[in-house]
Amino acid sequence: MNSIKMIHTIARYYNTNERMTGLFVKITNQMITNCKYNILNFRRIARGETGKKGQPQNDDVLWDHEAYPPEELIPTLQSCIELNQAYLKQYEFTKERLMNMPKGKQFEFSPNQIFGRFDLFCRRVSKLIELFGTIQ
Repeated sequence: MNSIKMIHTIARYYNTNERMTGLFVKITNQMITNCKYNILNFRRIARGETGKKGQPQNDDVLWDHEAYPPEELIPTLQSCIELNQAYLKQYEFTKERLMNMPKGKQFEFSPNQIFGRFDLFCRRVSKLIELFGTIQ
């Protein structure tokens, strides 16, 4: 988050709210993509097979209870929610720090644009946690 703050403060191209919001949205989308990858491949990652390019996983594998037992899948899903909370917390912390320096550029971006998709993704993940908890 500090790097983003420095980009906003120093860079000529990224000194507008629209461009910075676009950068935040790209970062958020990449975080969602990584969460999806980790959810679908958590067994491979746990075995250390992250570098191998195997068959691309589709979301049907989540319903295979032997390959993806709920007691192992739920913590992986929970980590996505924790990532969203940490991301939002760091954004708010950086925004508050900038407010204490009135001469500097402020974070005046739309949190709904930045965090909206991630919040929606986390709501879906919460429903999956509840579903897999019931199955378990």
